[in-house]
Amino acid sequence: MSLSRTLRACSLLAAVLLSQGCGTTITHEPKFIDDVRPIPPSLKVVSYTIQRSQLRASLTKIRENPIRLVPIFQSVSSSESYEYRVFDIAADSVYGLIGLENGDVIVAANRYLIKNPAQFPAFVQLLGNQNEATIELRRGGEARLQRYTFVPAL
Repeated sequence: MSLSRTLRACSLLAAVLLSQGCGTTITHEPKFIDDVRPIPPSLKVVSYTIQRSQLRASLTKIRENPIRLVPIFQSVSSSESYEYRVFDIAADSVYGLIGLENGDVIVAANRYLIKNPAQFPAFVQLLGNQNEATIELRRGGEARLQRYTFVPAL
């Protein structure tokens, strides 16, 4: 069979299969899409403006003041947790600078779910290169969105 006949036969077969619902379809969104959390419209928004030099100075000492994240399990049947309560936040650490307090529950950072405790400190370390960022959290049962703007020294 010639190449052109083979291509036509394949095209015809593909058209028939697609018309019968046998084509290749994606049954679920790619994994990284599942990790994005839409921002609920009812969140209390708290805005912070932080000087980039102050942020970078705090980031140089991030290993001296580690944060502790403890998973909050949503149900006894679920082994995956996407929320973490934070502890061991020193007031003079980068975590204190961005307004976190002991007992806060981290839900998402820049709309991405935090799926393991190493992701949040990694996110914070990248803030030195950002102009803006957000952290969704719960404090005392109240959901809030902390919005950050990083500016040059004033």
